Amino acid sequence: MDIPGIAAPTRTASQTRPHVLVFTSGKGGVGKTCIASNVGVAMARKGCRVCVFDADTGLANINILLDLHPEYTLEHVLSGEKSIGEVVVRTAEGLAVVPGASGIAECANINRAEAKRLADALAGLESEYDYFLIDTAAGVADSVLQFIESAQCAFVVITAEPTSLTDAFSLLKLLKGRNYTGRLLAVVNLAVDYPSATEIYRRFAAAVEKYLSLPVEYGGFVARDDHVLKSVRLQMPVILLAENSPASRCLHALADNVLKHIGSEEAESGLADYWKSLIAENEVRDPLSSGETFVDLRPAENTAETAPLAELTRHLLAAMKAQDAEREDLEAFLVQFVSGFAERFGSFPQVFRQLFYRWLEAENYAAPRLMEMVATLEALYIMRHQQPMFSLEDGAARLVAQAQGSETKLRGLIGQFRQAYRQAFQADVFDARHELLDAMRRDDFSEERFEELQRALREEFRARFNRPYEGRGELLLESTAEALAAMTSDERELQDEIEALSRRFQQLASRRDALLAAIRNASNPVVPLESVR
Repeated sequence: MDIPGIAAPTRTASQTRPHVLVFTSGKGGVGKTCIASNVGVAMARKGCRVCVFDADTGLANINILLDLHPEYTLEHVLSGEKSIGEVVVRTAEGLAVVPGASGIAECANINRAEAKRLADALAGLESEYDYFLIDTAAGVADSVLQFIESAQCAFVVITAEPTSLTDAFSLLKLLKGRNYTGRLLAVVNLAVDYPSATEIYRRFAAAVEKYLSLPVEYGGFVARDDHVLKSVRLQMPVILLAENSPASRCLHALADNVLKHIGSEEAESGLADYWKSLIAENEVRDPLSSGETFVDLRPAENTAETAPLAELTRHLLAAMKAQDAEREDLEAFLVQFVSGFAERFGSFPQVFRQLFYRWLEAENYAAPRLMEMVATLEALYIMRHQQPMFSLEDGAARLVAQAQGSETKLRGLIGQFRQAYRQAFQADVFDARHELLDAMRRDDFSEERFEELQRALREEFRARFNRPYEGRGELLLESTAEALAAMTSDERELQDEIEALSRRFQQLASRRDALLAAIRNASNPVVPLESVR
């Protein structure tokens, strides 16, 4: 049944090609297959004709999540045993799945008959569906990059994990080196909420824009939801298990955005176009023959030593003359020619390598073009050998060399490393006390330098704690002075009290003398008693 909301765009007569969308990621375990399968089901329930290509090599995660049990794969189509219609599996919701689609990536090694079957199968599927969703394997293998290149839109699934972001960045770096022209959209999975998802996207897109100059659009987010894990265990889409759960609402929104912002546009190329061109790259045109004859160089058993350089040169020059004057067309042909020759004879002649290197040195390449070439070679090395091109020691030496002996640049470089260390391990890479003591032990450390350092430390203490620095001795002197002042005050008060007591003693003595005198006078009858008062 259809879900209320955005209706599926109707395919017009002029819109003969379906939309090809790829769901990929740089790292496994980010939920890419779950998103692709649920979005496909959501689009199918809205009336779209959707076909999912399970291109996750050897894992068949789509089949597991949708509880499918296919008997055949695309390999049976290539061998001619089955038609593409017999291979496609359909779910109860109308979603079609092509199992074993990763076999398409092996098209560079198939023969002509298999290539024709593949082209016919893909062309036949294009007339039956409005959307193709490709679920690739994670990582940066060449087959993954080929599937991405075949799609007009690539949804890169990321999470908040640093490894997910860095691996996705590496994937986009390789796509840039291959001149990918499709749209790139980031989907944030396992997000806490919308603000956190947009923040993750913003930081990722800013880094890609800054270092790769690639625009990455916001493709949406999928909330962290326990219903997703339950749906995986039950082998059914989460949008069917709990349609109003947070994750389901996000997946429906993602499907609606695809229909609204991608489905409304006309696709410029179809799924079969890319793979046909990729198969064609495996055949090299013979420039000395007429018509559309192609010469396959692979079966030859010659070696590089037995290949006459004069014949190679003649073929190359004739081929160059046969090409159009357009530089891009000529470069594309040269790539095909060199690849075909290397496949046939094992390697390219050393003399041509030397000439090629000399030409590179003499060619006046602009700085951006050279940087692009270097980045492409580095990405190719990482992809082929699964390790960085340069060791940490070599990388450090290159950074030091780039500083060109400048104290400011070296100091800034050291500061960046210290900041990175502090962020990673929440500690400083240097012990300040040991560094200071080591500096004081040097022969060139003078008393003036010590006083200067002491003044600087006091100023920094005042700036940090908003009060002057006071050492233990200074604090002891200050407390002693305060105690002495208090004792002086107490002494003055005591002295005042003593003086007051002395005056009272004097008064008492005077009264005592007067009383004694009165008593003596009382014993004398002549003196009246009133005189004593």
